[in-house]
Amino acid sequence: MRLIPEEQTCDNIVIHIEALETGLTVKQFLRKQWQVSGRLLTRLKKEEGVRLNEKWVPFHHKMNAGDVLRLIMKEEACDYIPQPLPFEVVYEDMDVMVVNKPPRMVTHPTTNLRDGTLANGIMHYMIDRGENYKVRFVNRLDMDTSGVMIIAKNAFSHHSLMLQMKDDQTIKTYRVLVWGQLSEDIGTIDAPIYRQENLPEDEPPRRIVDDRGKHAISHFQVEERYESATLVKVTIETGRTHQIRVHMKHLGHPVIGDYFYEPDQPHLIERQALHAAETSFYQPRMGHLIQVKADFPKDLINLKQRLKNSN
Repeated sequence: MRLIPEEQTCDNIVIHIEALETGLTVKQFLRKQWQVSGRLLTRLKKEEGVRLNEKWVPFHHKMNAGDVLRLIMKEEACDYIPQPLPFEVVYEDMDVMVVNKPPRMVTHPTTNLRDGTLANGIMHYMIDRGENYKVRFVNRLDMDTSGVMIIAKNAFSHHSLMLQMKDDQTIKTYRVLVWGQLSEDIGTIDAPIYRQENLPEDEPPRRIVDDRGKHAISHFQVEERYESATLVKVTIETGRTHQIRVHMKHLGHPVIGDYFYEPDQPHLIERQALHAAETSFYQPRMGHLIQVKADFPKDLINLKQRLKNSN
């Protein structure tokens, strides 16, 4: 199997079949060799989106060396309102876009919020570049968390990236400012996270460390120490809701600005000082490793400087 570089696009994957693939059916090749999802296969079958040597073939058709297999994944874009919004694109190719989400920006529209979200900004960016794809977010960030967010540009790349996350092939690293001085420079927090019960109906769900919870592991490394705070790099093995915020509080060092979990702290910043700083994953169709970093936003730079000056 060999990709034909000059024919690759966001909605077209073009593959040169080699001797080792001879005798495989189209379906066997796509499911086993390429791990194409069942949902995408169903859509490709319905829309006749699989072509062998530029002709439609049924999925049970056997392939030969020298054949050229083309997957056509055309689809309508989302109906989000396009808006020119401030966000930084830190990496982009035909399958994936990675952006540095600003703080205080919601990821996608909801019933009560139709505009001003990151998805609205991506729609404008896409249209401005003459492209057309459905916006699929691979990872999630709270509104108040800034940093790297991965967007898949087609169904194939979305499935591939989700499998990578499930199999722990992606690495997610955060930078966080916490209160107090950590006793160790490097360490691991292995503590289950549980959704707290018996809360008032009007109160948002709260997580705590509890043996009844789900397995959660965070690795930390101190980057800088200040008189009253510490800048920490945290790499998570698991992706539990509020994992870093809950783990750092459990360690006795709550996140600065996290008024949900530590309401009585000094008011130095309008949101939790948590930034998704780095991520790595494998390019869905090419297979090479991609490593991406997102710079600190202005509010965290200012907070860090304020903490330094307090020394």
